[in-house]
Amino acid sequence: MVFPVPLEALAATLEVKHVDAEPIEAPGCIITATRVRHPSVTMGYRLTFPNGKALVYVSDNELGAGGEYPVGPKWRDEFVAFIGDAELLIHDSMYTPEEYPRYAGWGHSTYAETVELALDAGAKRVALFHHEPEHADSSLDEITNHARELAGRRGRLEVVLAAEGMKLTI
Repeated sequence: MVFPVPLEALAATLEVKHVDAEPIEAPGCIITATRVRHPSVTMGYRLTFPNGKALVYVSDNELGAGGEYPVGPKWRDEFVAFIGDAELLIHDSMYTPEEYPRYAGWGHSTYAETVELALDAGAKRVALFHHEPEHADSSLDEITNHARELAGRRGRLEVVLAAEGMKLTI
């Protein structure tokens, strides 16, 4: 067990739903999910709000060529469509392109791959998320600047560095 408190001890009524291709209607949004590229079964989530705006959250996903994942040959095209014009994409951006070869197959992406994905999908903003714990704040600032430069070369994309306590409006 990963969670240190038994579920029976929680003062809540829990409803567990298996996520599949069917959307889940939740209060205030519709949630859809898709399988992403990670050594364990991992999902990405799209929350679509009544105003038509969407947020896509993907915590563990390998966009690079490393690893063998059961997602099919058209996965990237399908994933780009899944993100499709999201107001905000929050995506795994653990490594720099220089670091990635050492960690290929671990199920994580580079900030550069995340920016390219966001641009390909037409996202309005991207939050670089799931940072390498060994990166100092100064390294993360440098990564953010590089990501913004990449985004500026190809089009319009706001790039932010996700941080604890950050609030973004959709």
